[in-house]
Amino acid sequence: MHKRYGWCLLLVLVGSTTISLASVPDPAGQEAAGIVAGLQSGVGGKLVLNERTGRLEVRDGVGSLIDEMAAGTAGKVVDVSGQEYRLSFGKDDMGRSSVLVRAGPGMQKPITLDVFGRRAVLSTEASLLATLGSNEEVFYEPSICGEVYMISDKGGIKEAVKLKAR
Repeated sequence: MHKRYGWCLLLVLVGSTTISLASVPDPAGQEAAGIVAGLQSGVGGKLVLNERTGRLEVRDGVGSLIDEMAAGTAGKVVDVSGQEYRLSFGKDDMGRSSVLVRAGPGMQKPITLDVFGRRAVLSTEASLLATLGSNEEVFYEPSICGEVYMISDKGGIKEAVKLKAR
């Protein structure tokens, strides 16, 4: 008799754990929604390629230069406006500049930054690869794990688009 109650209790606990894990909110999605609604500023760093020097520049929300890195830099941690980014910058096999962005080791909440002209919100376990193509094209590829949102502003109307890995 006690064995049956034990099994029933186990099933109830497993079921409630599954239900509670399924309803965990997406912090990156909440951050992106707050930026779109104008409730949050979404101020973070800006990643800009300096065409003259070929270096990646990391700037704060005001535009001040925080750091710069040459092609071939891997895993550099940069702190901008209280947000920590882990950046890798280089060129792919076709000679195109690309940057891999992840949250730094000290981050416990989503990061917000501008990557080559587009604002992105990344969860702590996500990464984003941005590659510069020809004719001012930028290709954004999210990681398989985590959540990546791109914020676009068209004519004063903001929207958040969740990127999916292919």
